[in-house]
Amino acid sequence: MILASINHKGGTGKTIIAQNLAVCYAHAGAKVCIIDADPSQNSMRWFDARGDREPRIPVFSNSSHRTIRRTIEDLYSNEDYDTIIIDSPPTLERIAEEIIKVSHLVLIPITPTGGNDIWSTEQIAEEIESISKEKNQVIPSYFIINRLQPKLKVHQMFTAALEEHSKAYDIGILKSRLNLRTVVGKANLYGEGVYENNDKKATTEMVNLANEVQAIFEKL
Repeated sequence: MILASINHKGGTGKTIIAQNLAVCYAHAGAKVCIIDADPSQNSMRWFDARGDREPRIPVFSNSSHRTIRRTIEDLYSNEDYDTIIIDSPPTLERIAEEIIKVSHLVLIPITPTGGNDIWSTEQIAEEIESISKEKNQVIPSYFIINRLQPKLKVHQMFTAALEEHSKAYDIGILKSRLNLRTVVGKANLYGEGVYENNDKKATTEMVNLANEVQAIFEKL
């Protein structure tokens, strides 16, 4: 599975989600790596903080639109890794196009802070639609609601508005949702995933997300 975590808007949690999915899949026995395509190199720093922790999750840095697709295809076709997760940059430049083209699944993390978060996804939704037409093949794409506070009325309103937005662009919404939890940042600081911490609620949410994504891929 080649999975992209992408949103051209910063601060949506795409890097954290990429890292945590990698941790879940690695603990399940998958041969998984992360491609850090973001010039900020946060996944590379996460890898350095992880040190010798097991399971080992290699992180490869490539932020060049000219070579990233070949790098991913070579790692996947040579069966070095059966799961490749791309931590994408917050941009709609050429590299985002290449990442979308090479991915089997595209996840679009989105935070429920208001209309701006929904409207900001229109460009990437249109980009995915355009690439799907070019390939004559639908690229399965899904919103993942991140940092949710389900008791807040504004977050409930956001979720309802996102459902209408998803219909307009034929992008699904994953049933799995990630609530706002401090353990996520704590785990990230030490090169870990929430799966490797003693927070049952956060771990359950992330495992549910990993299982839902895997199930979607297996049906492709």
